[in-house]
Amino acid sequence: MNIAILGAGSLGSLLAGFLAEDSQTELMVHAKGDHGAMMVAKGLEIIGEATVHIDANQALFTLEEVGIPEQLNGTMDAILLTGKSQSIASLSSLAQRLLRPTGIAVCLSNGLGHAETLVGALGPHRVICGTTTYGAWRPEPGTIHFAGRGTIVLGRLQEGPSQVDVQPLLDAFTRSGLACQWSEHGPAEVWMKVLLNIAINPIAALSGVKNGELLQPPLFSAALETMLEGARIARQERVHLPDDLTLERRLQEVLHATSENHCSMLQDVRAGRGTEIAYLNQAVVERGERIGVRAPMNQMLSAMVEALTPSSNQH
Repeated sequence: MNIAILGAGSLGSLLAGFLAEDSQTELMVHAKGDHGAMMVAKGLEIIGEATVHIDANQALFTLEEVGIPEQLNGTMDAILLTGKSQSIASLSSLAQRLLRPTGIAVCLSNGLGHAETLVGALGPHRVICGTTTYGAWRPEPGTIHFAGRGTIVLGRLQEGPSQVDVQPLLDAFTRSGLACQWSEHGPAEVWMKVLLNIAINPIAALSGVKNGELLQPPLFSAALETMLEGARIARQERVHLPDDLTLERRLQEVLHATSENHCSMLQDVRAGRGTEIAYLNQAVVERGERIGVRAPMNQMLSAMVEALTPSSNQH
């Protein structure tokens, strides 16, 4: 099976480390900058919960600044988009070029609206929803710290591929040692991940702490209220979610499972990069405004993160 990972930062590189070990997968890993260049030259190093070295010849590493050979056009059976939210539109165009007519694409990046972007580029018959709770961060170019095991959930969109269509990709994940499952309710899975992201990412970024430190009562109360604001808006959009008590337990579980993780938004703030706040808390605020539901915690957190990184609000 030919699989391409587009936008291979921390998460994409972690998944690449697993998938490169599967003898039945031909893997392409597309990245940019110093991290991408280091992988092209020397391969990929994974440390933390697992120690893995992927030689540069174990996968096809490509660099955004150089481009992708034209002979790869239309050759991919599956494409995983794992880049920053701001890059999903351009990566969707690249996916359109690389994907087979019968191939499947999924975006595992944080935020709302990515599946819709992919559908616009590829058509609904080639797109599924996806989320993951695997935790990773990048201490230096070419190296990924595996910070927390999680689950990959792939889900069906209206008029999208069925589980039977997606089974080869699910099997590739399983062979690689990645925990994965299928859901018939893709949009609900995406919303569930967004609720976790809006609760964890901005508060960890503003506080400068690892995920596990959000279990402390004052920070946890703020995270939970932010999550429940989003849940009220999702339910108004007729998205079926668990009750509030179940959502609270889920937040606690994820914080425990990724307790050593520096979330991506914290990494971005520390590096002075733009964040994904416009696709998370601010996107929730905007959806709430359209249906007349306020989200003051999300609005405040969004404003504070945007004040730290003004370029992050370019939606």
